[in-house]
Amino acid sequence: MPNVVKGSKQEKMIVVPYRPVRRLVYVVISLGIVIASVAGGFMFGYSETVSIQETVQLSRQELDENLATMQLENSELQRQVTILDRASVMDQRATEEVQSTIRDLRNKVAELEQDVVYYRQAIAEETEDTGLIISQFDIDALQAPNRYRYKLVLRQQDADGDTFLTGHVNINIVGSQGEEQIILAIRDISEEQDQLDIRLRFKYFQNIEGELTLPEDFVAERVQIAAVSVEPVDKSVNQNFSWVVEGN
Repeated sequence: MPNVVKGSKQEKMIVVPYRPVRRLVYVVISLGIVIASVAGGFMFGYSETVSIQETVQLSRQELDENLATMQLENSELQRQVTILDRASVMDQRATEEVQSTIRDLRNKVAELEQDVVYYRQAIAEETEDTGLIISQFDIDALQAPNRYRYKLVLRQQDADGDTFLTGHVNINIVGSQGEEQIILAIRDISEEQDQLDIRLRFKYFQNIEGELTLPEDFVAERVQIAAVSVEPVDKSVNQNFSWVVEGN
């Protein structure tokens, strides 16, 4: 019987059978489980790595394709920019040519206008003392109130006896009625005239005459005569005559 110190706590002892084979089995199983876990983890990691590599490869292929597409688009854009630059240069040159042409045309028009003014002045100087002239205008009072007889004589200066002068003449009486100024066309106050433009056609002279009646309370001030010839030369003659009545 073993030595026991009196008064100390005694623990129970259990006797188990000694089985070294079973312990070895447990160790082998444990190692198998560890190895299986390590192998499973390795295979899982390997499969994940392969999947990631495949994904990366596909993404790289897509990036390569996108890069190629973008390079093509960039090349096309550069080509279009080059075309636009050339077109812009051509448009600029065309605009400069058009502006230059416009300037030349404006200068030419200015020169032609100066020539026209010169020729008009020359013709006016040549025709000033020739062609159509107003030779005479007379007004005579009649017995009836506000009734008058008029006579206008137009003449062709330097007439050669073979050439007809053609054109027209307008006659207006300018005056006032109360505080209002009024212009009366000879057509409206004379029975002998039925047109505003009285026709002219003569070799030496032509008389425009008749009787006119002024409205009541109308005060005549002057007579406006505007004559125009188209043959043998273009000429305009404008002249005002004071309202001077013969026989008053």
